[in-house]
Amino acid sequence: MGSELGMVVSQQTYAIELYFDEQASAKVRQLWAQVGAIASSMAERVHSRPHLSLAVLPHADLQVLPRILDSIAQRESPFEIQFSSVGLFSAGGGVIFLAPVVTTQLLGLHRRVHQHLEEIGVEAVAYYRPEAWVPHCTLARELSPPEVLRAIEVVSKNHPFFKAKISALGLVEAPPVRQICCAPFRSE
Repeated sequence: MGSELGMVVSQQTYAIELYFDEQASAKVRQLWAQVGAIASSMAERVHSRPHLSLAVLPHADLQVLPRILDSIAQRESPFEIQFSSVGLFSAGGGVIFLAPVVTTQLLGLHRRVHQHLEEIGVEAVAYYRPEAWVPHCTLARELSPPEVLRAIEVVSKNHPFFKAKISALGLVEAPPVRQICCAPFRSE
């Protein structure tokens, strides 16, 4: 925290996330543990729930945004995704992730969330905007090049391709990761 002309400057960021069913979440946690055992930077990494991030925000109105997410969730039904590949983002350190098959349902929900953000004047970090988003579930980050290779080997040997049911939207702040709200989708 810092202060500039009386204004408090926060180092917090916020993320809008999609959450998985418990079976898929357990599989992701298992992969986190396996990769964490070989990646020195992962020892102190605190994960939120297993998720796909729809948006990362530099600021958030914590009175308005949870109500918007709840409104969106009430109009959504749970749906399934299929993780089909392991990927790597190399910018900013090695990031290993699971990538789902991109469906019109997943893209539509992502677009609707961003339309609501635009309506309240909130702009997401560029990587998460509709024209640039790569849906992913992070398994490890800040890996050295040798750790990236080892992590990909470990993940690929542990059956990383599975289905997950998306059943809720959430809002978290970080660091440290703290859940602000979770909005379950309507019942099927």
